[in-house]
Amino acid sequence: MSKENTIEIDEKVVDAVASKALETITEQLPKQATADEIAEKILEKQEKTVKKEIHDTSESGPVATATRTKADEFAKLPKEVRFAKGLRAHLNKDFAGLSEYNSYVARAWGEIAKSNYQNVTTAADGGSLVPDPEFVAEIDRLTDEYGIAARLATVRRTDRDSVTLLSGSNEISFTSTSEATAQNAQKLTYAAATVSLQKYVATLVMTSELVEDSAIDIFQDAANEIARARAKLFDQLVFTDSTYGLLSATTGDTYKTVTVGANLAAFDLDDAMDAIYQVVSSARRNGKFFMHPTVWNELRQTKASDSGLYFVGGPGTAAPATIDGYPVEMVDVMPDAGDITANEAFAVFGDLSRIQLHVGRVLETKVFDSGVVPDAGGTDINLISQDAYAMRATLRVVPQTRFQGAFTIIGTGTVS
Repeated sequence: MSKENTIEIDEKVVDAVASKALETITEQLPKQATADEIAEKILEKQEKTVKKEIHDTSESGPVATATRTKADEFAKLPKEVRFAKGLRAHLNKDFAGLSEYNSYVARAWGEIAKSNYQNVTTAADGGSLVPDPEFVAEIDRLTDEYGIAARLATVRRTDRDSVTLLSGSNEISFTSTSEATAQNAQKLTYAAATVSLQKYVATLVMTSELVEDSAIDIFQDAANEIARARAKLFDQLVFTDSTYGLLSATTGDTYKTVTVGANLAAFDLDDAMDAIYQVVSSARRNGKFFMHPTVWNELRQTKASDSGLYFVGGPGTAAPATIDGYPVEMVDVMPDAGDITANEAFAVFGDLSRIQLHVGRVLETKVFDSGVVPDAGGTDINLISQDAYAMRATLRVVPQTRFQGAFTIIGTGTVS
C-alpha cells in the first residue's frame, strides 16, 4: 500500500474523539451514574436491531395468528369453493395453498372424529388431496339416495383390514319340568367368520375448463359421480356379486328358495306370497321385495287366469309398489326380465338390515394431471394431450349376511 493512501491517526485524535463521546453521554446521565447506567446509554447510541422469530409458538404470535386466520378464511368459504381451491392447489403444485387446505381439513376432521363417524390421516402437502368432511358427507347422502343396499343394510365403519362377525349357531328353549327337578343348562354357541375388506377404485375424468371455471359444478359433479359408483358397488356386493351376493350360486344354497317355473312368464302373485311366508317372523315384519324394475313391470301385467284381473294394480292405476302389503324395492343391478333364463335367481324377499356392510372409514382421493385412463368403454384417455384431470377415489368394503333365515331367493327352474 502506498503512503499516499495511508491515513494515520495519532493518540491526540483518539483522545479528542473519546473526550467528545464522554462529554455527550455525561450530559444525559445523572451526576452519580453507575456503571450499568453508563452501559445502557452506550447501547442506546448503537444501531437498533429487531429480533425476528422464525417460529413463534405463542398463541398471540404472528405465525399462530396467520395460521388461524387462513383456517378461518377456509371455514367461511362455501364447501364448493373450498373444495375447488384445494383441487386447484393440488393440480397447480401450489404446496402453500394445499398446506392451508389440508390444515383446515385436518382440523375439521379432528372435531368429527370424536363421534367416531370417520377419520383420515393428514396427507403430506402435495402428496394427495385430503377429502373435505362436507365432500364425504355429500357422497354419503347421495349414496343412500341412489342405492338400496346403502340405505337399508346395516353399515359399520371400521379402520381394520379384516373383520370378524359372530353369528349364533343355536338357540335356547324352555322345557317342561316338575318342582324341585334339576335341569341341564343350555349355552349359546357362535360361529366366527373372518373376512378381509376388498379394495375398490373409481376414477373420474374432468376437463381443465370444469376445474378452472366452475367451483359449483366440480364439487357437485364429483360428489354425484362417486356416490353413484359407490351405491352401485354396494348393491352389486349385496345382490349379484359372485362371492357375497344373495343371488350368487355359491351362497344360494344357504337360503330358502321359491321356484316360479321354467321361465319368468310363470311368475305370479302366489309365488311372491310363498316367498313371504318362508322367512322367520322377526325378518318378515321388516321384509321387502327386491327385483329389477322390468321384473316388477312383468308381475304388474300378470292376470289371474280365472278372472282376467290384474294381481297387482294394472296399467292406468297409481298402485303403490307393494305385494300383499310388503314394499317392493327396484334394484337396477339385479337381472333384467329379458335376460332371465332357466335355473336363474332373479328376486329376493327379506330384511336387508340383517346384512352388514363393513366399510373402511377413509375415502381416499388422489388427483392426476398426467397418464392414461381408460373410460367406461375401454377407450384410453390421455390426460396430457386431452387437457384433462382424473380424480381417483379408493374405498374398502365387504358385506356379511348375519342371518340366512331372513331371506328367500326367487328364481326359475332349480334355484341355487
